Amino acid sequence: MEKVMSHEDFQIISKNFRMAYGQMLSATDIDEALRLTKRFIIAIDKEPIIKDFIERTHTQVYDFNKIIEEKNGEEKFDLPIDPHEEVSYIYQLLKYVTENNLSYWDFAFPYGRYKGANIIKNFNREVIRLLVDQITSYLEEKAIIMGIHGNPNAKIVVTGSVGNLMFTEGNVHGNTTLNQTHNQDSEGLQSIAKDLIQLLNNSQIADTDLKEDAIDHVQEIAEKVENGEEVKPSLIRRATTALTNVAGLAGAGTALATTGTQFIEAIKAIPMP
Repeated sequence: MEKVMSHEDFQIISKNFRMAYGQMLSATDIDEALRLTKRFIIAIDKEPIIKDFIERTHTQVYDFNKIIEEKNGEEKFDLPIDPHEEVSYIYQLLKYVTENNLSYWDFAFPYGRYKGANIIKNFNREVIRLLVDQITSYLEEKAIIMGIHGNPNAKIVVTGSVGNLMFTEGNVHGNTTLNQTHNQDSEGLQSIAKDLIQLLNNSQIADTDLKEDAIDHVQEIAEKVENGEEVKPSLIRRATTALTNVAGLAGAGTALATTGTQFIEAIKAIPMP
């Protein structure tokens, strides 16, 4: 997909998501809770930016038919510790619940025991709220990276397929379609590289050799792209490996990990000479 997004477009996405989860989290009736949970899942699935986040966090397929069947009636769900696994786990749980029209009594009983309103409220607070918070944090982080808060007139180009979207600043006005030339892509990569190098320099990563290698690879790639030179696949592989290792040490969802991913995607998106 290729889409030019304005500050207003992004605000609407955030508003629609807030409305969907706000209604769901305030539900007290069993049947209404399921209906609003379905609406919440639709809000995620129909918006590529949010669904892209979900796809990026996908770690494994969970068999919730088996999990719910084998779960002791007094036991709550054993949520993963890793943030990405947590997102994937809760999303898949809600997909299973909504696609199979399960009553909250069928899976959330341990969260409230004998009072229906408490079951819904407690399950939403202890489970669904974790997914909501991670998505809202992701959207806020994207707004910061895209410069939306500092520049309300910013236009952002969203390209790629769901699970591999890339966000770059675009020089567009109104509904004008942006033609992504090599120079425009190069400017976007230079901006990401600058931010990434600053984040690497300021990071508290103990492995200094790994950090220095990552900085060197990013600088070399940025210089080659700026000069119109070929970036060899071996250099891209070394940079990808170093940035992946850095992201693992920094932690998923951090600005350093996110910017590193953006840099890798930006490299792949630029036509090489």
